[in-house]
Amino acid sequence: MRFDFIPFFNPGENIPWIETAKMMREQTQLAEDANFETVWLTEHHFAHNGYLNAPPNPILMCADLAAHSKKIRVGQSPVVLPDWHPLRVAEDIAVLDHLTEGRVDFGASKGINERVCIQFNKDADRRDNKKSNDLFRECLDIILKAWTEDPFKYEGQFYKFPEPGWKETNRFFNPLDKKYHKEDGEYIGMYIHPKPFQKPHPPVWLMSNTPQTYNLAGMMGYNVIGMSNPLNKLNTCWEQYKSSALKHRNDKIDLGKNVGICVIIYVADSLEEARRDVEQSINLYYEFLSGSRPSGEWSRKSYLDEGAELTNNDLNNSWFDFLLDHDLIWVGDSKYIKEKINYYIESINLQHIVLLQQFPGIEYKKILKSMNLFSEKVIPYFK
Repeated sequence: MRFDFIPFFNPGENIPWIETAKMMREQTQLAEDANFETVWLTEHHFAHNGYLNAPPNPILMCADLAAHSKKIRVGQSPVVLPDWHPLRVAEDIAVLDHLTEGRVDFGASKGINERVCIQFNKDADRRDNKKSNDLFRECLDIILKAWTEDPFKYEGQFYKFPEPGWKETNRFFNPLDKKYHKEDGEYIGMYIHPKPFQKPHPPVWLMSNTPQTYNLAGMMGYNVIGMSNPLNKLNTCWEQYKSSALKHRNDKIDLGKNVGICVIIYVADSLEEARRDVEQSINLYYEFLSGSRPSGEWSRKSYLDEGAELTNNDLNNSWFDFLLDHDLIWVGDSKYIKEKINYYIESINLQHIVLLQQFPGIEYKKILKSMNLFSEKVIPYFK
């Protein structure tokens, strides 16, 4: 069983950002000591609505946490590719891979927030979902080509490299390398440096809950992390990944391989204590999430299996009880958490969990206590 985590960054409160960084460093050191595999850093922008302490640049934050650790891997959950220039991402991730001597997992997605993407790139406007998705696919293709091809060139809907008519005028490059130039100096191919430390490149992880993304990942040989979902939804996505890998790459893989789930987990000494600690926080967090999407993407019905209808209990319960009843959060003592993990292992061959602890208003010392209990009483059981 592989265990990763996303650091707590005190959502909903405005604290000095250096304190956020120090908390993330402390959690990363704790996780490294407990043999977590990867620490994942999120990307959030313009966060006046409750995510004031979330990192806007996961690549920079990865560099910082890698410098404050020795062996734990660092990843982005995710780099929102339409918000970035793909060549800068290719260069920055490659540099990070060298600085960490190969401790990088590359996580990518197309993003979800309209208010963010359109500020960086009008082509990324999520109100045109097809165009936004096409841009994401193109950015990902460019990054992989830049890492693995020399020279590389690309012509797509949004980008063309090298730029037509661009000529080298720097006479330090004399004679000009015919791999990259015509006789008159015009570029015909490009090179980025450095190439990644890991060969051919860092593991690629897509962040999504859609069957279409699992199909793409299986086809291309990427990995996927999705948020916790009902078992039938997870099974549908994971079967899609498995069948796509077989169809496109003739790769016969077991269900559960190369895929993981990100789950809100909180561990206390008793079920009652765990509920007291986080019930109000989870209610607040999901009220915020459910109101942050204009199209109802994160309404209660969206968390159910396809075709399922909300019951009276689903409608009348608090968010906490709704999520707990549907196994979408795991909150309890270590015995309860181990039972949940075992159930998912038996049901869908779960092999990879990303621990998420974002609870507005909770004392930081309780986050550390939960991480310690998980590290001491849960992880060893599955190793």
